[in-house]
Amino acid sequence: MKASSKKFFVYGDIILLALIPLSIIALKREQRTPTPRLEIIQDLDKQAYLKPLRESALFADDRGMRPQVFGTLAQEDMVLPNIAEMQVHPDDAAADNVRITSGADYDSIMFGQNLVNGNGQFVSRIPIPVTPEFIQRGQEEFNIFCTPCHGYNGKGDGTVNEFVNQLRAANDPNAGTWVEPTDLTSAAVQSLPDGMVYNIITNGIAAMASYRDQIQIVDRWAIVAYVRSLEMSQKQVPVDQLPRNVREQLNSPESQ
Repeated sequence: MKASSKKFFVYGDIILLALIPLSIIALKREQRTPTPRLEIIQDLDKQAYLKPLRESALFADDRGMRPQVFGTLAQEDMVLPNIAEMQVHPDDAAADNVRITSGADYDSIMFGQNLVNGNGQFVSRIPIPVTPEFIQRGQEEFNIFCTPCHGYNGKGDGTVNEFVNQLRAANDPNAGTWVEPTDLTSAAVQSLPDGMVYNIITNGIAAMASYRDQIQIVDRWAIVAYVRSLEMSQKQVPVDQLPRNVREQLNSPESQ
């Protein structure tokens, strides 16, 4: 065998041997394993991990959990579905979603507040366009989540309240320390800013539980809109200020 042929086989063997580690690495990358892989370049794959509420000496306040960076928005919070509009415009993405484009939008829509002189102040009006469909959506959600205590008319005479009052009348100890639901059409509630009503739905108040996890953000605002419509339905309106079709119906012989 010539020397050139020997060199060919020698070099060929070296190349094949060099490919073995690469083949093993490629095979291991496709296999599942319960143990961490050996990483030559770790980048940021392995970092110190802190559980919630654990302290950290890295920061001046010794808190491992960091507050939200001022002026930033979480990506998942920048588009909120508006179910009321989806039912009317199923193919109109612009109308079907509430888009958050600034920190002020984030505060008013997510928390019902605006930052004034460094302090949170409840917004006076619903920060989402209110349409008949939006109010109707609020009625649907109100009937599901709110009527058991507040009743369909919002006056606090829901079935749960009636049942507890029956227990009280019978001196049944199961009545517990039940607190009468608030009349949502009362002057006290009417005087609250819309942002505060939204905040109560979100976080609860006194004996009322939070509905943060049960009702999505836009629907909470829809409930606020429906509560306002319930309040308006209790007001006495002069006949001459009623819609024309309503006045004609009142003046018709059938209504006499």
